[in-house]
Amino acid sequence: MKPARILLAEDQEATRERLRAALCERGFAVLAAADGAEALARFEAEPVDVVLSDHGMPRLDGLGLLRAVQRVRRVPFILYSAGADPEVVFRAGRSGALRFLSYPFCFEAQLVPTIFAVLEAASRAAPRPLRGADRFLGTSPAARRVRAWVRRIAPTPASVLVLGETGAGKEVVARALHEESGRRRIVSFAVTELAESLLEAELFGAERGAFTGAVQARPGLVEQADGGTLFLDEIGDAPPALQAKLLRVLESGELRRVGGEAVRRVDVRVIAATHRDLAAEVRAGRFREDLFYRLAQATIAVPPLRERRADVDVLARAFLAEFAARTGGPAPAVQPSFFAALRAQAWPGNARELRAVLHNALLWWDGAAPLEPADLADALASLRPALSADEREDAERMVAAWR
Repeated sequence: MKPARILLAEDQEATRERLRAALCERGFAVLAAADGAEALARFEAEPVDVVLSDHGMPRLDGLGLLRAVQRVRRVPFILYSAGADPEVVFRAGRSGALRFLSYPFCFEAQLVPTIFAVLEAASRAAPRPLRGADRFLGTSPAARRVRAWVRRIAPTPASVLVLGETGAGKEVVARALHEESGRRRIVSFAVTELAESLLEAELFGAERGAFTGAVQARPGLVEQADGGTLFLDEIGDAPPALQAKLLRVLESGELRRVGGEAVRRVDVRVIAATHRDLAAEVRAGRFREDLFYRLAQATIAVPPLRERRADVDVLARAFLAEFAARTGGPAPAVQPSFFAALRAQAWPGNARELRAVLHNALLWWDGAAPLEPADLADALASLRPALSADEREDAERMVAAWR
């Protein structure tokens, strides 16, 4: 068996050489780079099984290297740093780092087991993901209602409007609807992703010469979704011109590319989502009433997490198991008081915030003792930097009550 190839990025020559020699002695093949930019060049040119990177480096730091690597291809990434700044740990987790180590670390007790764990995780087949209505986790009456709505609406041709707060699970519901529908494919797009001047061509396509840079004809996302589902997130932010063209697709199944005359027919089921009160937007004149009624042939309201606190434990266990599978280890032991502290939080960012907090807590977790409320307090402090001193004190007091 070929030795695993490790790309080591470290700007301190003595540290780099010491790590390189130790890794080689353990049987790894090591590609050493003096900074992030050199490491990225080697990554793009040579096969690599694991990236091991310092954070503080000139030209391109560890987080910058992590993001650049992920854009090329996904490989296990271990980031280390002296001092372990909470913000660095949090951003590393969000960017895709599988493990974060505080430097200096014990080579045999910490680094080597971590490398083997991420290699094993990468080699294992991913667990079969939940599909359809089962994607929306929870045992609460609210969660059961959402799954029932999905199963009832999905087989119909109706357009669906999914309403809910940011992070509540609107995209999860949209994908569940698509998977239960039996349609061919789903194409997803957030209206806020592009400037208004680019939206029309992105959605409806453009003919050659329609605008500067249009050197060839290109189908838009609506045509790409023909025979399937088009999921439009943040539809409440759609500009008026886009609303008019989308209405035509919904009413007639027809579109014209930008700069074109030919009418093209499509068979597309539209699912739209927004955190806005679209009825209020209609009353204010910012959203077309006719488009609202076309989109809202069926409506699913996704409840915020604070209204289904009974589901916090289910979601937390699922997220912890997911993170453990990615890092190659078992799901961590958890004290009951940890779940109680989770349920006590308001979760303004809903399930998305819960997921981020748990990921952050695991990045700090030492792997020995069970997760406890103190681990939650540290993660919340890292993720909610905008809290005032009084708000932070209240949050810490709430968590402390469960210790």
